[in-house]
Amino acid sequence: MKITIILVLALTGLNFTGINAQNKILFVTSNQEFYGNTNIPAANHFQEIIVPYDAFIKAGYEVDFISPKGGAISLGYMNISDSLQKKYLYNGWFMNKLEHTMKPTEIIADNYLAIFYSGGGAAMFGVAEDITIQKIAGKIYNKNGVIAAICHGTAGIAYLKNENGNSLYAGKKITGYPDIFENKDAEYYKAFPFSIDKEISKNKGNFKYSEKAGDGFYIVDGRFVTGQDPSSALKVSNEVIAILKTNFKNTNPAVKSDLAQITEILLDYIEGTANGQPERLQKAFHPDFNLYTVAKDTLWIRSGKEYIANIKVGKKNNRIGNIIAIDIENDAAIAKAEIVIPNQRTFTDYFLILKYQNTWKIVHKSYSWRELPKNEKI
Repeated sequence: MKITIILVLALTGLNFTGINAQNKILFVTSNQEFYGNTNIPAANHFQEIIVPYDAFIKAGYEVDFISPKGGAISLGYMNISDSLQKKYLYNGWFMNKLEHTMKPTEIIADNYLAIFYSGGGAAMFGVAEDITIQKIAGKIYNKNGVIAAICHGTAGIAYLKNENGNSLYAGKKITGYPDIFENKDAEYYKAFPFSIDKEISKNKGNFKYSEKAGDGFYIVDGRFVTGQDPSSALKVSNEVIAILKTNFKNTNPAVKSDLAQITEILLDYIEGTANGQPERLQKAFHPDFNLYTVAKDTLWIRSGKEYIANIKVGKKNNRIGNIIAIDIENDAAIAKAEIVIPNQRTFTDYFLILKYQNTWKIVHKSYSWRELPKNEKI
């Protein structure tokens, strides 16, 4: 409970000055926790969030999350044996973005190049009928942007209309999770407000699907990119990226934002230490970097060179690190991270990070720690 409070306070004050607003993609999620009025849990599909998110971030785009009510969203369909899912499940900073999704009223549509509707059973509820989200999608689309959806996320675009009140996707090929794969006798399906197939067709879309589940089926029709199920997540993402690179040649997502660069060097520190990769630490730290802490009421200063020298190549250790907060102002930034060594200690790290010669470097780290009971779970 104590850690949760710290996370909330840290993230509430995030200042993302320096982010290139022209290279942003908006993710739409749902707050729904149950299928309609049933007691059957509903959730946002984790894979359908993190696969596109990872692809967009690596391509140099920033991603924001919204939900109709804002705040926390339910997550499901997780596979912790999948390395990418595990990576994001243990990324406290990313998970708190999902815990603190923005409200649609907080969004300036002009700041985004694309809107992406993620899936999961929860996506059937609360999104499609949200007028503010509809307007945001319309504004993005009218500025040559992309509308993308995957699986049940396609439900979210059902009622999109143009300025004349006509279906925004009339005549276009659209896919999503088809009724053929639903259990129509099940209570969850009976709770759906509508059928994706029928609603898209009713609004003059040309609904298409593959009779083979899990074959990566997706469709690109103009600036609509839709996928049938989770297997199409990466393909849909890559198609969105390709369209954006063509339609917005004056933006340069290959040049990483300040936030992306700072996140990268923090991960170089966290993962480099955990995996025995001193070369990543050398990349993250300024050559004159020092570490500071207090031990027995005495200031202890340790050089960065000494710290790196103790990292043996290829020697991994059981350290679990999370980025908690990043605050940027022009060429200066501060950051906070938590490093847990199970059954031993939890470290809290504070960083001073500066940008010079167009590169961010960690120039200072102060830290504290607390001992963990041997049986304390993380």
